[in-house]
Amino acid sequence: MNFVRKVANSNILASIIDIPENLRNKKVEILIFPYENLDSEAIIDQKPKRVRGLLEKYKNKDLQNIENGAWAKAVADKHEDS
Repeated sequence: MNFVRKVANSNILASIIDIPENLRNKKVEILIFPYENLDSEAIIDQKPKRVRGLLEKYKNKDLQNIENGAWAKAVADKHEDS
């Protein structure tokens, strides 16, 4: 794989990319690698991850009835004097 490696002052990159404050006005190492695009077939073969039920262990049935009206109560309390 071909690549380019160069040491230069970070000021030359300021107009191209955002340079973090701690790297400005310093010598930095620049590495350029070719972008290798994944085949569209490889992306299609991957199964999408499901998150359904992921937070089930945190469910508290005792609080569900309170939560159903929590937003309406919070808005009423906040704007009661308006």
